[in-house]
Amino acid sequence: MTAASYPVIRCDGPDCGAEAGHVMATTSTEVRLWTDWHQRPRGRDICPDCWKAGHR
Repeated sequence: MTAASYPVIRCDGPDCGAEAGHVMATTSTEVRLWTDWHQRPRGRDICPDCWKAGHR
């Protein structure tokens, strides 16, 4: 048996624990592209819900 590993990103929004990953991704940048997440300065990842709520 083998174990697959892939990158997962977590939202840095206030009181948000959302996570995203994609089995075909090899980098966190690819996860953002395929899941519509955003990256802010200093590497903060923001999920689509927090982005729409204005937590930028």
